[in-house]
Amino acid sequence: MADARKSDVKLPRVSKGKRSRFFDDPAIDQMMTCFLELMAEFSAMRERQDTVERLLEENGVVTRFDIEAYRPSADVEAERANWNNGFIRRVMRLHDPD
Repeated sequence: MADARKSDVKLPRVSKGKRSRFFDDPAIDQMMTCFLELMAEFSAMRERQDTVERLLEENGVVTRFDIEAYRPSADVEAERANWNNGFIRRVMRLHDPD
């Protein structure tokens, strides 16, 4: 399988089709969409901050190129996934079943 980089992936910039509805009041759907988008943006910013911290720890200096070129190891990916899962569980108030 080819090694696809994040920058190689081209995604559409606009959603197609009707907006999904989950609640009777469309304003609640809009609020939930905004909330989930903010969560996604926060998670992406935290991942980028983690990259900067790791690069500073390794090199003592960091450039924008270093940040964009950084490819996390499997261990770092697992650590980030674990944090992200915990973040979602805390924010959405999800609990493990007893």
